[in-house]
Amino acid sequence: MGRVGLIFFILASQIFFLNAQAQSKQAEYLAVLEELSVPDMRNTFYYAAEHGINVKSYWTDAMESTFQRDPNGRELRERTKLNYLRLLTQMNAGLVDPSTMGEDVRISAKSFLTADQLRVVMMAQGRSAQGLLENFAPRNPPYLGLKEAYRRMVGFCNAGQWNVLPRVNKSLRVGVQDSSVGAIKTRLRQFGYAITSIDNVYDKATEAAIRDVQWNLRFKPDGVVSPGGKTLAYLNTGCVERLRQIRIDMDKMRWFPQNFEPRHIFVNLAMSYLNLVDPEQGVNTSMRTINGRSQRKSPTMIDKIVYVVINPFWVVPPTIFREDKLADIRGMDPYQIDQYFARNNYEVWNAAFTRKYIPSSIDWWSLRPEDDKLLYIRQRPSLKNALGGLKFMMTNGFAIYLHDTNQRELFVEPDRLLSSGCVRVERPLDLAETLLAGTEWDRTKIQATMAKPGEVMKTDTDARLKKAMPVYMVFLTSQMSSDGVLRFAEDTYAQSGRMLQRGAW
Repeated sequence: MGRVGLIFFILASQIFFLNAQAQSKQAEYLAVLEELSVPDMRNTFYYAAEHGINVKSYWTDAMESTFQRDPNGRELRERTKLNYLRLLTQMNAGLVDPSTMGEDVRISAKSFLTADQLRVVMMAQGRSAQGLLENFAPRNPPYLGLKEAYRRMVGFCNAGQWNVLPRVNKSLRVGVQDSSVGAIKTRLRQFGYAITSIDNVYDKATEAAIRDVQWNLRFKPDGVVSPGGKTLAYLNTGCVERLRQIRIDMDKMRWFPQNFEPRHIFVNLAMSYLNLVDPEQGVNTSMRTINGRSQRKSPTMIDKIVYVVINPFWVVPPTIFREDKLADIRGMDPYQIDQYFARNNYEVWNAAFTRKYIPSSIDWWSLRPEDDKLLYIRQRPSLKNALGGLKFMMTNGFAIYLHDTNQRELFVEPDRLLSSGCVRVERPLDLAETLLAGTEWDRTKIQATMAKPGEVMKTDTDARLKKAMPVYMVFLTSQMSSDGVLRFAEDTYAQSGRMLQRGAW
């Protein structure tokens, strides 16, 4: 046997061994499921629709026909068990493997129970197929909200109540009476807005709801519905699309822990907001965020904050160095370069931060993209620093963290997909106070340590949390808010298309 033939034989043997292992492992799971009845598993497939699951992916029309003829057939039973096992694993970890989604999803696929563990759980659930499925369903707050949103939308769609809106022939604003207004009010009420009167007069309650819709669409709200505009298109998006949107988001939440830690931070990147929960302190509050633009997306991820940096240095990330700073610097003469660095409190350091350079001594025009790790631009701590006065450090290795900002005015903007990947928070001092509770760092000490206006610091200060704070970040384009309103956002990160390519929807 030649070398190529030998290599092929070895590879084929390895593949056969792995396939044999997988089949043996699958057989162990199927043996556990032998205690479930076909009717019970069948009913559970239909029940799974409440979780946004496509029943036909697990229980086909052909299987139903076979079931009606012979519900106890061996072939049907084996296929039902296989599909039920697949349903369990996908309810646990999602239809789509997050590791296949690209760099803006930094989550690994969740593992499943061993066959022995599955048997224990099944016995605890009274050998109920539905009970066993529910054991794997997420119970975290965003998922439960999406499940309720899905239930609401299915009700409207099945009842034929989510109709195409009548044509709008003129701009609708407060005081305008038009035959299309009643249908718009009905749609807003279906979303959950407080619309009391379903008549044809465009009133202030309607305007307030429309302003909220426009805020979700990331443009300056004017409260006006115009013919052919984005607001009308939002209201007129059909049942199929809205249900698919919610189902995709439900699947994303299956990537996350079944239950969030009682004390946690949840960031919805699509809606640009952060929810901070700490029951021991009685904290449950939301604040706006500024997160990654479409070209520099903030990643979907699970992490934890372990310490807070007061007066942080900002080391310019490689992407910003290559794509932004170099272009700016190359448009200056040597004197302007030194002035630019001095004005912005920038310094140039070698990779080890052991040698500082005079900015104009660097040949910026000869630097290649791969040289971005040979030297670094670092900004000294001050209120003008890009990170503001506070940085909330997590454990990931790709330089994503939460932080303050020197551009607080941007939080009043509806479109806050503006950063280069990190997440800027609206109320950093409130966040720091909550995170550092139980340590020496109370609000007064944090404020006393932070740089004052016009002050440039020489060092930063680390304040370690008493207990790490879990952080869950995800790009959800649909959500059921605490006020009972179902809101949608545009898929600026283009994740839905990738999800649809990878899952049986």
